[in-house]
Amino acid sequence: MKEEKELILYPNKCGTVADLLEEAKKQVEFSEDGSGKLRILEVNCNKIVPGPKEDVLLETLNLTSTKTYRIEEVPRDEANLQEDEVLVPCAHFHKEVFSTFGIPFYVKVKHGETFSCVKDRIQKKICIPEKEWEKYKFAIVSIGRPQYITEDEYTVNLQDFRSHPTQSGNPRPWLGLDHVNKTPKRSRFNYLEKAIKIYN
Repeated sequence: MKEEKELILYPNKCGTVADLLEEAKKQVEFSEDGSGKLRILEVNCNKIVPGPKEDVLLETLNLTSTKTYRIEEVPRDEANLQEDEVLVPCAHFHKEVFSTFGIPFYVKVKHGETFSCVKDRIQKKICIPEKEWEKYKFAIVSIGRPQYITEDEYTVNLQDFRSHPTQSGNPRPWLGLDHVNKTPKRSRFNYLEKAIKIYN
């Protein structure tokens, strides 16, 4: 969860997302306690959503300057979810929920569990030292509004993380980690500087 590595893959251009994941397996180092399965996620403005399904044709994928696809190993505890469990998208922000930063991720939550259990799972996943972790605040962000969680009182209700119908589609609520951005500042227009590689 600390660093991302760029993969250059050569799938058949008439192939599907499943072919892309097969190609990625040749380059990805699986962890010892992982599931050995890969998934593709869509990252847009440092927020995460599920990627295209495995039967989607690669030629239909729509890339923009702010959207990228991330391939990662499915953690063993997220491979087979029970009916009372769900994967919740998490993103980092500081004061303003619209200015997200860092590497977004998913965390598994179980209906009725205490939020302190969820916090422990997140801390292990992103490896934050205890002293720094104490400064983190957490909010359920729904339709652009954060609702801060006081962990002593909150037990997970899966309904809090379900999509709410609105005029502009159904944006799914996400879990926000509110803390100071300590990553080095990068140019806002960094994506313009990347070389474009065309392989025939």
